[in-house]
Amino acid sequence: MSAARTHPLISMATVAFHLAGTFALPIVVGLVAALFLEVSQVAETAPTLLLFTVVFLFPVFLMQLVGIVRKTRIEVAQLRAERRERGEPIALGFERWMEVLARHAAVITPRGYSLLFAGLVFLVAALGFQWGDLGLVATMGLLLFYGVVGVTSFLSAFLVRGFAREAERRRANVRREMSPAVVLSGEPGEERFHLIGVPVPPGYHLLVEDVLPDELGTETRHVIGAGVRTQEAIVSGKLRRSPRGLYRLGPATIGYQDVLGLTRVSVAAVASCELKVLPRFRPLEIVEPPRSKHQSPDVVVRPHRFPQEDFFRFREYARGDDTRRIHWKLSVRAGRLTLRMPESREQSVRTVVLVLDAFLPGRGTGDDAVGLADVLDALVETWVSLAAELVDRGDAVTLVAAVDDGRGGLRIESVSGRAPRTRWQDLGARARWQDRFDLPALLESVGPATDGVAVSARFDAPPPLPFQGQRFTWIYRKPEEALGPPEPGFWTVYLGGAGLGTRLLAMIRLPFPVGSDENTLGARWRRYRYERARYDARQRLRARVRRGAQSVVAALIARGDAVYTLEPGPVAHRLVGVSAGRGGVM
Repeated sequence: MSAARTHPLISMATVAFHLAGTFALPIVVGLVAALFLEVSQVAETAPTLLLFTVVFLFPVFLMQLVGIVRKTRIEVAQLRAERRERGEPIALGFERWMEVLARHAAVITPRGYSLLFAGLVFLVAALGFQWGDLGLVATMGLLLFYGVVGVTSFLSAFLVRGFAREAERRRANVRREMSPAVVLSGEPGEERFHLIGVPVPPGYHLLVEDVLPDELGTETRHVIGAGVRTQEAIVSGKLRRSPRGLYRLGPATIGYQDVLGLTRVSVAAVASCELKVLPRFRPLEIVEPPRSKHQSPDVVVRPHRFPQEDFFRFREYARGDDTRRIHWKLSVRAGRLTLRMPESREQSVRTVVLVLDAFLPGRGTGDDAVGLADVLDALVETWVSLAAELVDRGDAVTLVAAVDDGRGGLRIESVSGRAPRTRWQDLGARARWQDRFDLPALLESVGPATDGVAVSARFDAPPPLPFQGQRFTWIYRKPEEALGPPEPGFWTVYLGGAGLGTRLLAMIRLPFPVGSDENTLGARWRRYRYERARYDARQRLRARVRRGAQSVVAALIARGDAVYTLEPGPVAHRLVGVSAGRGGVM
């Protein structure tokens, strides 16, 4: 799991806005104001204004343009070197190129734009009211803005080049790690950055930022004071949540921000690491297992030493037989020791394939899987816990699932029940919703087996029979229960209430502390889009449930398979028997 990429069109719009918009905006505003306002008193200053534009604004624009090109080339070279070391193709692609270019073009912060827009508003107001003092204030604000932008643009190229040169000589380094790198679900974790030899020039702060996956509920943002050279500094932060999964963190953005907060320079995008959160083993409570009319019980049912629902035959006792099977009443009548033997023998060792079914066709690896992490977590915990249960009984178990291949791709992997249980957990941590491998592909990857178990929360009908002639058992999480009760309307969820007063208050209040960049319109718009995408994904899944997911249990029973429904709990998971089928694994 990692942060989503920015669309190339958004990156291109960002570059155009930060370059052309910043420097063309004052001229456009001045021309429009001249058309509608009385500017005869300041008309004689037009040559001075033009000279100011040529001498001051144009060089600042040129410095920023050159700095952006230079910084982009340096970072692209670094990214290609990292890819070459990992043995990956060095071509970045248009999307990544535009993402790097947009990051270096975004020099001005929301606070800087606030100063620019305030200066322009004051300038128009001064022309409209013919208020010279207000015009002076507006001019001073604009001079401050473009002065800071010019200085930052000039220094940024040297800062980036200096950082790259020191990094090549291994005098400067930014290293990122998770402590510990592998944790159990719910355990605390800490993110650390080791900064060695990174200079912080006077008048600037060093920023370390990254957008972490939303499941972790944490943001990476560290600030190191101005005028300090970090020979060896360590900054860290605790993770608020640690749900099961494999998380790729980074690269983090290393940059400088002036003390006024008007500009920000991205120096490099470095320092990546991984966090692996393993699933926990949960006790399994088997409630009301179905009574089977067949001689072979399903896998979930714990086998009894003496079958109670079976036909028996009798034979004479022989040396070495189990004396607990002696039928004493019949022995007295027959005058010899007689054993009671079941006609069907229980298998002492069964070959079981335990499949994690995380197949969600259509847009399963995209938006429709948003918000289903807790459902998959419960499936994975049941999957590994059931494997432990079967291995303890003496069964030969193979766990199989479609998991992350370590590079962001997907592949089918299996592990033997004889392997260390941490291997099972590692497989479970890398499992994810996917739309590529359905159950037949997973089963074919491990070959034939006596019995099969699928831990599933399918939203669609199961594949057609047969599964290699196996007896099959389903541990099924009903989608309507997994999704929970229907949500109210989006605006009620987003604004935190249905009342008019609550909505108005939510719209005008700041969601973050005063002065935070997250309070800007752009940040709030991105948050709205994210919450809207999650809500729409949930509604699409509910529509799939209404279209037929409720009949999946009936389809499984009609196949003749043993079916158990899964009811996750905070401590133990319950498996409630629904149908015995033809005899399955449990």
